[in-house]
Amino acid sequence: MRLFVAALIPESVRDALATAQQALQSAAPDRAVRWVAPANYHITLLFLGEQPESQVSAIVTAMQASRRGVSPFSVAVRGIGAFPNWSRPNVLWAGVDDGVEPLTQIAHALERELLSKPAGKPFHPHITLARLKTPCRDADQLRKRLYDATQRLASTEFGRFELQAISLMHSTLTPEGAVYAELERVMV
Repeated sequence: MRLFVAALIPESVRDALATAQQALQSAAPDRAVRWVAPANYHITLLFLGEQPESQVSAIVTAMQASRRGVSPFSVAVRGIGAFPNWSRPNVLWAGVDDGVEPLTQIAHALERELLSKPAGKPFHPHITLARLKTPCRDADQLRKRLYDATQRLASTEFGRFELQAISLMHSTLTPEGAVYAELERVMV
């Protein structure tokens, strides 16, 4: 089973992000950009990859432990950027403004609980809007069009919500894109 732990996004925020995504698609209608379906928007807390079904209960236990000391909190989704940077954009994302600290606390606790060797990389909470295939034809022009389009949305707040739970998600890869299903939910 291909699994990850996520903070799910409410419909109101998904709708606002989908509207922004449509504007970006108009600016860069290119096959080199794979847009994420709005139903799949989420904040990944920890990607676990392939796991045996027998691990699900241990993962849920780790999720419960990861939320210790964290109460429900507000998350604001604001602005658009690219990973790793605009010189080599691979992922187009919507940023998280309020709520970064508790999301980071949960993500690091999950990593400590579930990974034998934590990655130790900085955690940057975000919502993936698109992935760019690299290299691609006219990469410089595509990068410029996307950059210009995102600058109009750089300070836009797409919504705010109270995070009350984290979810264990199952990801099935299909030719049309990933299909996600929530397996378990743990209240914060």
